[in-house]
Amino acid sequence: MSQQRFSDIHRQALWEAHRKRCLYCKKPLLFKELIIDHVIPEKTAKDDNQLARLRITHGLGADFNIAGDENLAPACHACNTDKMDRLLSPERAALVLTQVEARLPKVNRLEARYQKQANDDDVMLGVSVALEKGLISPAEVENILRRYESGDLEVNLYKSLQFVGGVSVAALRRSEVDRLFDEPVAMLNSQPARLDLEHADGRTREIRTTREYRDAIAHGFVPTCNAMVGFATLFDLPLAVFTAMQRAQPARVSFIREPRIGIVDLKYMPVSMLPKGWISREDGGCKTLEEVKGNGTLKVVSSTSHSLDIEYDYFSRIMVEIMRADLDEDGIEDILVYWYDSSLQGTYKNGGTFILTRRAADAPFERLSSWPEWKNPLELWYSDTTIIQARKEALIRELSQIIENDRYPLSPRIAALKDIIASLRSEPHAKPLPSPTVRSS
Repeated sequence: MSQQRFSDIHRQALWEAHRKRCLYCKKPLLFKELIIDHVIPEKTAKDDNQLARLRITHGLGADFNIAGDENLAPACHACNTDKMDRLLSPERAALVLTQVEARLPKVNRLEARYQKQANDDDVMLGVSVALEKGLISPAEVENILRRYESGDLEVNLYKSLQFVGGVSVAALRRSEVDRLFDEPVAMLNSQPARLDLEHADGRTREIRTTREYRDAIAHGFVPTCNAMVGFATLFDLPLAVFTAMQRAQPARVSFIREPRIGIVDLKYMPVSMLPKGWISREDGGCKTLEEVKGNGTLKVVSSTSHSLDIEYDYFSRIMVEIMRADLDEDGIEDILVYWYDSSLQGTYKNGGTFILTRRAADAPFERLSSWPEWKNPLELWYSDTTIIQARKEALIRELSQIIENDRYPLSPRIAALKDIIASLRSEPHAKPLPSPTVRSS
């Protein structure tokens, strides 16, 4: 008697894949009469020497598994009794195993289908109980079912994620996220990325993986200079993608698919998409990037179907679409966007992600206020009152360096920077420090 145990789902899949017949005599077989037989006897797996000989005499592959589906055949009681644990001749075994192999794809499909049906039943039972007890609302039920139906969602990424070892991820499955959280992040040259973060109490952490980065930020570790803030964007991207994948669902409705609308369509992009999210007094009446461009103050450096590079008021911003899916469980397709800002005349760098959504065919893009779910490192640097004192002097030094290196020391821009420094030195440490904004001339 076989020592291996099989679930009813496995038994049914094997039985139906072989047309409900005994593989040996080909006679019809009732499910209750089904016996699962090991073509190569089960006891063989316990004798390494015999198994090694059989791999040669019977032509078994190196990965042939005695307990695997490739060795299982449906049998009636008479044929199973006749065969018992007898080893078939190499010719007879090859014939039977070839028939088994031909049915394997159908066995796998049926088993997956029946398993999903069983899971569906479990989910519906759990939902019914929760509804009856008032633990969840009907609206929450809809979101739960949609998330479940999406299964192992796969999303194509417009910007690949880079990891050490030359690993480049351009298409991501939800089931892969947990593993990739622990993969070392790579720079553009495929070398390991290393980020140094510091806590207000003086502790430091060296970051190499996305999980380490997420946990460090959550515990108050932040970059200590502008260079590290810019370097942190290497980790911001995979963190954003992994966070999005954990809640992404196929969209029921889309106002960005047909026709395709994206970040390059300036007439739908609000002025909050400008570098640093700030607009000058001159463009104060503008609502979209197209209107700002019409004023001649916004320069489009380059664009593709999913990326946009702009310059505005001494700063540049690069935006890249990363993925499209329903990311806030409202049924509408959204876009995850990666952005990177830098100063055209200084050392300022910053980056991160946001989600854009469009709720009607004639509506502009909106930025979802619920994203991201973690604090951006720069926001921590500028606004966390527990570390302001430690960061003020570093910020003042950087602004002073910009002033010292500027070719136009009497310009309004330099006057604005000096005002910021004076404000920083006069503000009490307990007061949150705003992100410095350079006023337009």
